[in-house]
Amino acid sequence: MLKHLATSLLVLASGAAHAAIFCPGNEADFRQALATAATNGENDEIRLRVGTYYTGGVKFSMTSTEAKSLAISGGWSDSLTLFCSIQSPSASATILDGQHITAVLDISAYAFGSGSAAATVSLSNITLRNGYTNTNGEAAGLLIGTGNQTLRLQNTIQTGHAHNLYGSIYNNAVTLIGYGDVYVVNNALSSLSSKYANLGIFTVNASQTVFLTNNTLSLAGAGFNTLLDANNGTAYRIVNNAIVTAGGYGLAFNSRNASDLIRTWMYNNIGTYNVNGMFNGIAPQADVGNFPNVDPKFVSATDLRPAAGSPLVNFGLNSPYGGVPSIDLDGNPRVDLGIIDVGAYESTRERIFANGFD
Repeated sequence: MLKHLATSLLVLASGAAHAAIFCPGNEADFRQALATAATNGENDEIRLRVGTYYTGGVKFSMTSTEAKSLAISGGWSDSLTLFCSIQSPSASATILDGQHITAVLDISAYAFGSGSAAATVSLSNITLRNGYTNTNGEAAGLLIGTGNQTLRLQNTIQTGHAHNLYGSIYNNAVTLIGYGDVYVVNNALSSLSSKYANLGIFTVNASQTVFLTNNTLSLAGAGFNTLLDANNGTAYRIVNNAIVTAGGYGLAFNSRNASDLIRTWMYNNIGTYNVNGMFNGIAPQADVGNFPNVDPKFVSATDLRPAAGSPLVNFGLNSPYGGVPSIDLDGNPRVDLGIIDVGAYESTRERIFANGFD
């Protein structure tokens, strides 16, 4: 009862600033926060408390057309004096779990009206795991669809999702759809499977930019490892990613307009992957410092941190297009030893010394 009351007070207190803050600590409260945020006419922030939230047979979802911002993040707890004011920097502190039964999270926030271009829809500092579906058009783990808002996926772990149906191009493990700029920054994707793509990003306009920055993408196990699809010549800035794919389609770009191809800028990406310009091809603008045939040397197949001797260490660009967060997925400072590492995890000075470097 106290948590429910405190959550309500937090929302009311922030109402004067035209922003609602929710702090759910269980599945029912999270669903209620999503339902309220969909229609309350305010910029909303949902701060999920530390813990694991199970879908229990029904995915977490929200549908809204409001031209407002929505921020969902994990890792929250109380301080001695302030409610829901401390955030753990680790993406594994809060977990949404589909239990291998349902999809995990579906945010459909297609806003095109006045003010929508100034809004942002974001998911950050959280783990989504064990999503499953065989429903056409549904993403197994995560679907975020936005209108003119900026879409941001940052500091998340996506693992264990499986889509078991051919059909729609949206039958993916993770699907992002946007009409505005899209930021995919500092995420780790692994142990995914799909009949279509493990990561699908869909854009519409030539004026859009997709920023793929400092992600660790272990994407084998799908028809397309990634499907990067654009109606017109969207710009892709792909920097500092650790990428492992398998089969003929690694980074698969689908330019739907033969007269306006997807434009790519690729810098300092390392892994075992290939780049495919499907159908109409792509228009490369830069290809610098990339190593597509190098083992990134993760600790293991399930631990995607850099191992001793990994080429990911100190090989990134410190100020890439779109920027990077201040911390990695473990909550460590994002730049250690002066140069940022490639991928979503920063090797620490202590780890380097512990493995015999001096």
